[in-house]
Amino acid sequence: MKIEEQKINLNFKVKYFGLLMIAFIFSTPLLAQPFTKKINSERLLILDSLKEKYELDTYFDVFKDRDNNFTFEALNAYSFAPYQFDDISEDVATYWLRISIKNPLYSTQKLLVPTGFIDSVTLFMEEVEGVYSTQLGGSLIPRSERGVKRGGISVSALEIPAQTTKTFFFRLHSSTKLSSQDARYSLRRWFTAYTPDGYEAEFLTARSFHNFFYGAIWVMLIYNLLVFIALRDRQYVFYVIYNFLVFIYIFSNIGQLGELFLMEYPRFDVGIRLFSGILSVFALLMFGKDHLKTIIFAPRWHRFIQVLVYITLGITTLYFLRFWHLGRILTTIILPLSLIALLFAGFKSYYEGHKNVKYFLWGNSFFVIAITIYSLELLLFIDASRYLETVVLASITLQMALFSYGLAATFNQTRKQLIHNKLQQEREKQILIEAKNKELEEKVTQRTNDLTEKAILLEEKQVEILTQSEQLQLQSDEISHQHKQMTDSIRYAEKIQQAILPSQETLHQTFEKHFVIFRPKDIVSGDFYWTATIQTAAPSIIPRRSPIEIQRGEVSRKIIAAVDCTGHGVPGAFMSVIGIILLNEIVHLKNTYNSDEILESLHKQIQKALRQDEKANADGMDVALCIVEETTENERIVYFTGAKRPLYYAENEKDKKSKLQTLQGTRKSIGGITRKEKAFVCEKIQLQKGAKLYLTSDGLIDQPNAKGKKIGSRKFEETLQEILHLPMEEQYVALMEMLDLHQQDTAQRDDITVIGIEI
Repeated sequence: MKIEEQKINLNFKVKYFGLLMIAFIFSTPLLAQPFTKKINSERLLILDSLKEKYELDTYFDVFKDRDNNFTFEALNAYSFAPYQFDDISEDVATYWLRISIKNPLYSTQKLLVPTGFIDSVTLFMEEVEGVYSTQLGGSLIPRSERGVKRGGISVSALEIPAQTTKTFFFRLHSSTKLSSQDARYSLRRWFTAYTPDGYEAEFLTARSFHNFFYGAIWVMLIYNLLVFIALRDRQYVFYVIYNFLVFIYIFSNIGQLGELFLMEYPRFDVGIRLFSGILSVFALLMFGKDHLKTIIFAPRWHRFIQVLVYITLGITTLYFLRFWHLGRILTTIILPLSLIALLFAGFKSYYEGHKNVKYFLWGNSFFVIAITIYSLELLLFIDASRYLETVVLASITLQMALFSYGLAATFNQTRKQLIHNKLQQEREKQILIEAKNKELEEKVTQRTNDLTEKAILLEEKQVEILTQSEQLQLQSDEISHQHKQMTDSIRYAEKIQQAILPSQETLHQTFEKHFVIFRPKDIVSGDFYWTATIQTAAPSIIPRRSPIEIQRGEVSRKIIAAVDCTGHGVPGAFMSVIGIILLNEIVHLKNTYNSDEILESLHKQIQKALRQDEKANADGMDVALCIVEETTENERIVYFTGAKRPLYYAENEKDKKSKLQTLQGTRKSIGGITRKEKAFVCEKIQLQKGAKLYLTSDGLIDQPNAKGKKIGSRKFEETLQEILHLPMEEQYVALMEMLDLHQQDTAQRDDITVIGIEI
């Protein structure tokens, strides 16, 4: 029995403790909510069906979240205090405003609250007791994220159902000290509630006035732009720039730039407002000193205005470097200084005789008065007014109109002065003309006689000139005839040179797979290529009847050479003919079959033929010569001797990628006289059938492009390495494309010869 009583007591305690925990859990959010209780009935806004506008400052409670640490859930009703504008300072990052509104009417009422230029405004609206929804707003919030998307400035929308009292919370957050200044100004000027009809009458109706002023500004801007295009006067440039920048500043400041064009870029809108503001001061200073002619009439003020111009450029630089707060402070200082300086400079110019500046003075004076009133409102010395913007805009439009009229008056005065000066000059010219006429009449007779004599002399000179012209024409015709004869001779020499070079049929019989790039610089070439097929002597006592007679047991040798003679054109072509004749003589008549002996013999024959020991000329050749010996069906021996020209070759490696290799040859040219003769060296390499050989002159490697950069040995070798696997015909196409792409429209520097063969 006792045990059952203990169980009952234990169950009762558990249930009691559970009820306490549940009550605590559900009461915690209520305790954490910003309660609406203890609101003074005098601070409760009661709606009236006859009113369209409500001043809210007497109904707000405020809480300072100095360091932006509080969330909405963490607010406490006892943290709020009655709103006093004097307590609003720039060093507080976030303010919380609370207002309770009672709707005694029998229909839901909607209020629109403009929030001005505060960075971020979050409206917490009570849906049911203790449950709140949010609505975003603020000058730095993209329009697509705002609760109310219409209107130039940010607007919060409040809805109060019929016969209810609702509590609303505003979270006003400023991200910088600069925007904290805007928040203080916005709290004083903008936080007023309007019914939709009241808002339409207060704000949107003002748009028609704004659009009228915009139209007037644009008419003056376009008119003076056209005048500038006609006159090319610098005053009009800065006037047009000033008009445009002021329009951009006003268009952004009223909010229409962000509403119409920069809906999703509010920060860019703020930047445009800051830059256009300081640059409009710069343009005004430049226009003022040019229009007032301060450098003539007020030189001291001219120097001071020039200093202000440099300061405005410095402030612009500060904005670029993102020193927004410092830049705005300096802007508020430089603007009144600039207006005062222009006023005093204008008075000085007026008293010095430049009377047309009176229109500039009137326009600037109206603007100074309007800006002064606007500044007093910003500094909170006078009460805020919704119509002050319209007054300022009207004063700016009037200023621009007077400036434009002043420019026209100055131009008209200048035009009249020019006409007066021109008439005076014409009168003075008329007097001079009458005086000169008498003098000229006396000289006319004398000069007529002189001219008659000179005319006779001119006729004689003309006959002489015509005779000389005919002689020159005859000489020109003779030169053209001689040039044609010479060109025809060179063309015929080209045919002869092509005839003595190996034909494609001969090359094909010697090396079945091959290509030849042969591109002379001029009509005829100093480069040539040469080939021959020979048979080595058979091991027999019976002599061969000729060098090309094939006997049983003989080994076939094929010779190929690429030769670069000294010079190009006709001189080089003569050398190429000599080289071909001597090579044929050395191989076919003297039966010289070793590559080093062939070049050594060619060297001596060139020295002898050109009598270089007597005349000391250094003409000669650079040669790359190969002899390919077919030892077996698949094996080949290559004998190479080079005279300052290399041999490029690649083995036929089927299992792996072939690698390009080089034999440099002997550092000695064919022909010429040297102090110490060096012997040509024969280099021997053993290759498989299908290996590739490449012989070249230096023309392709030394070919420059438009920037003077040569192709060079490295690029040539890299290109050969990339195309080794291709057939010879495709290698030819690839090398020609590389040459044409590099050369393009650049003139050819030298004769070009490249030979590729597959053995």
